[in-house]
Amino acid sequence: MSQQSETDRLASELSQSVAAVMRAEARPDFIPRFNQPKTIACVNAEFRVHDDIPEQLRHGLFSQPATYPARLRFANATQWDDSKKDIRGFSIRVSNVQGPVLLGDPGYQDFILNSYPALFVATPEDFLAFSKARQNNQKLWFFLNPFDSHLKSLWTGLKARKKHFSPLDIRYWSTVPFCLGESSELVVKYSVIPCSDYTTNAPVNPGENQLRAALKSHLEKQRACFHFAVQIQTDPYSMPIEDASVIWDEVLSPFQTVATITIENQDFDTPHALQQCEQSHFNPWQCLAAHRPLGRMNEVRRQVYADAAEMRKTGKE
Repeated sequence: MSQQSETDRLASELSQSVAAVMRAEARPDFIPRFNQPKTIACVNAEFRVHDDIPEQLRHGLFSQPATYPARLRFANATQWDDSKKDIRGFSIRVSNVQGPVLLGDPGYQDFILNSYPALFVATPEDFLAFSKARQNNQKLWFFLNPFDSHLKSLWTGLKARKKHFSPLDIRYWSTVPFCLGESSELVVKYSVIPCSDYTTNAPVNPGENQLRAALKSHLEKQRACFHFAVQIQTDPYSMPIEDASVIWDEVLSPFQTVATITIENQDFDTPHALQQCEQSHFNPWQCLAAHRPLGRMNEVRRQVYADAAEMRKTGKE
């Protein structure tokens, strides 16, 4: 079997397992995402590409200075209670983008990030094994099985989960690599770094929706901002494409800012707004060719994300 055929098989099997988990965890009025199920909020933002980007990084969305509307979704990776330790998610959809996209609707560029710089599993095979364990209510056995243990995954998962006061004060990473340039001359990862003047230093309305409350309180006081930055792969051995559990060394290759995201005060916590947010979907393959996802983990994500979005929309596999 060719590598592509094997990747396709993995994607199909993983998609079926993810669908089974989503069905089992369905709520009366919606089917939650497999990952990042708890919606904190969706907000409108401005995505401004800088005019002083190094020539090497001027590709795709970053090829020239411009300002785009964007839609952001903040979420919890596993917990429905914001006060619990968790990994947080940050998804971005940039609109009015010029040029053909690899998947989905023209005019949109998606970025999907987490609050830890690597995934807890290295390969699609590991992720499939974890999904099946979750499907069978055996997550702990996935980590501790003496015949096939995943102790590094367990350690990463525990280390990545933190308590946070506000989603606007968290740094996020793409965790997996992408090309930069249509000829794939560069391999990069992304990070979104808080740059607001204001930070939240204690829980706001402590409880299951405290991150949403903190976001609202912050924006009522002043706008929020993030820097969008790119890290170039400078060493293919210590900064691999195919091992999603490896953190790329920022001393070896520092992140370089290419854009700024600005969020103004707005109404985002009404029942209607939260329902619209829940209905949103993102896919790393909803992108320009210059930002093509790389590696087998990204290859399986294409089908898994698309199938999961369709299931959430229609209620069917």
